[in-house]
Formats: sequence, C-alpha cells, structure tokens
Amino acid sequence: MRILITGATGFVGRYLIPSILENGRHEIWGLRRWRSSLEGFEKLPARFHWLECDIRDAGSVMRAVRTTRPDRIFHLAAQSYVPTSWHAPSETLV
Repeated sequence: MRILITGATGFVGRYLIPSILENGRHEIWGLRRWRSSLEGFEKLPARFHWLECDIRDAGSVMRAVRTTRPDRIFHLAAQSYVPTSWHAPSETLV
C-alpha cells in the first residue's frame, strides 16, 4: 500500500510513521515544510520518503499526490499555534 502523510513531522506523525512501518511493507511518503526539523527521523527505512510541500499551495499538493499516487492519506497538517490562528485566519482554515 502507498501511504501519504501530511504534517508528518508533527506530534502525531512521530508516532504514526513507526507504527505503520512496523505493521506492514507499506511505501510511505511524509510531507514536510522546508523548515521542519527531521530530528528523531534519522533511522527510517528506504521505503519511507520525504517530500517538501506547503499544503497552502494547491499546486504543491497536486504534485505530491501525482508523485506518490497514494492508496491512503493521513491528513495531520494543521495550524496548532493559537495566536497565529487569530492573526492569520485564512492560512489556518486552508
């Protein structure tokens, strides 16, 4: 199975990725922002791949979906900083 995970470097992604890898021979693509830290993700197997993607950019998301051709998508990306959600509501609701 081909799996795409948005927000893969976030809190939930750090637990979801190892769980999926332990429970099957899935190919996994994790979407990340260019500035996201990869600390703690150094020892992932070759069947895991990173893709840089800004989910606020429709073209970037379309390229990611075309590239990965996923069977499943776990959408974990979100605006989690409350003050930013008030200052930039349009970006938060994307």
